[in-house]
Amino acid sequence: MSARGVEAFRAERDEVLKVAKSLSADEWAMASDCDGWRVQDVIAHMANVCRTVVDPGSLAPGVPGDLEATQAAQAEAHRDWTADAVLADYEDVSGKAVESVIGLQAPGMAETVIPIENAGHYPLHMVVNAFAFDHYCHLRYDVLRPSGPIDRPAPPSDDVRLGATMEWLLAGLPQMPGDAIRDAVTRPVALELTGPGGGTWTIMPAGDDGLVEVADGLDGDPAATITSSTDDFIVWATHRRPWSELSVELSGDDTYATEVIEAIHLF
Repeated sequence: MSARGVEAFRAERDEVLKVAKSLSADEWAMASDCDGWRVQDVIAHMANVCRTVVDPGSLAPGVPGDLEATQAAQAEAHRDWTADAVLADYEDVSGKAVESVIGLQAPGMAETVIPIENAGHYPLHMVVNAFAFDHYCHLRYDVLRPSGPIDRPAPPSDDVRLGATMEWLLAGLPQMPGDAIRDAVTRPVALELTGPGGGTWTIMPAGDDGLVEVADGLDGDPAATITSSTDDFIVWATHRRPWSELSVELSGDDTYATEVIEAIHLF
């Protein structure tokens, strides 16, 4: 179950609403750090993510097999909305989504595995982790300074929020990068993430199912180690900034570690 995911999503929704309700007309129209999207488009996107569990039939057609392209097309469908309409829609749909994802935690329902475009296959209870990640990431890195345009106090980055986000990203690590991660990981490599939500994991070569394994702790005598803060991990793993521009350390077989880190792309 994803009790931490539900708590994180509730908290992140509150933060998005706090910021969105404080925006001036000029700030709604500012370019976010998400290429081609205004701040308004980022909020509309977050509403659409919530709509996937509230009213998926109302979403604009997407691009089958490409989650990021689908989300871009669906955000574009709201591009001509007013800022007031986007805010009202987000408040309504996200509130309903909180109740919907609680229902997905029910025994029997929670374990049902669903496909999510090219992101992979996940049990329904983890959908809320995806929502928590989406809100955490877009608000802090695309809307708020220093990378985004909006000057407001940074929301908390605690174990609940980052823990729920990391659960989603680590579940996606064997799946989202596709063949790139499978081909890159030929020997165990340790992933050490510091700060809230952090820990140590070992990325193991693919098994019979064709997916690499992310094991808790150190396992299999890692050939290399990638060390990063959890916040920096989110930035480089989602390809917002190159890992080489952040405080990332590689040890052991540096060449091999570089091949693995460059194969990681999460969304």
